[in-house]
Amino acid sequence: MTIKTHSTLLLLAASITLAGCQTTEIVPPKTTPQYENIRTMQAEIDSDGDGVLDDIDECPETPPNVVVDAKGCPIEVDVGGLEMEFNGFFPPMRNQLPDIYDAVFVKVAENLNDYPKANVFIFGHVATNEIDKDALATLGFDSLSRNRALSIKNTLVLQHHIDAKRIRTYECSNKILVTDTAFIDPSFEKLNVKNIESKQRRATLMASSLVNDLMNLKYKSDIQRYGEYAKHCKPFE
Repeated sequence: MTIKTHSTLLLLAASITLAGCQTTEIVPPKTTPQYENIRTMQAEIDSDGDGVLDDIDECPETPPNVVVDAKGCPIEVDVGGLEMEFNGFFPPMRNQLPDIYDAVFVKVAENLNDYPKANVFIFGHVATNEIDKDALATLGFDSLSRNRALSIKNTLVLQHHIDAKRIRTYECSNKILVTDTAFIDPSFEKLNVKNIESKQRRATLMASSLVNDLMNLKYKSDIQRYGEYAKHCKPFE
């Protein structure tokens, strides 16, 4: 009995010694990496697909195929625009253009349809010997100058279906003169427009994708093109 008991004690001591030598492994909580993954996934979400992640996107609902800046907000891209000018010449004391301009109006309308956001400015002019002094005294403006501008507008609206809201008309009377070499145009030969006086009987159409307000011209090129009209012509419709 004594020997058997001693053996048992030795085995028990050995077991205790081996247990003391084992390395204890600390298992990290399973929830820690899961939380980190959730935060990482949230930071990498781009809900509107504009290339800017939600956590820095200041315009989170950008429509598809829209160019955005670094903050995710839409920016305008200059893809070209319209700058067009047309001068139509009238017979003396008349406010209807000759039929030779019909083909020109078709081309003008095509350009305006290609650029639906372009604004149209129409300036009516008269020669000095056409000014109606009675109208000026009574109405305060030259009616022939206005009627010429309206004639161009009505042709675009009624015959070519250009939105009237895009068109602004101006009365310039005889305040913007042209020189003898100005407006080299094939129609001169057909209209027998040879002298300076006859070149004042006109209406000028200008269209622009960039200019919205003649009273707020921002660029030097716009001031050069529209500055005299803004200074001397009066809007009326």
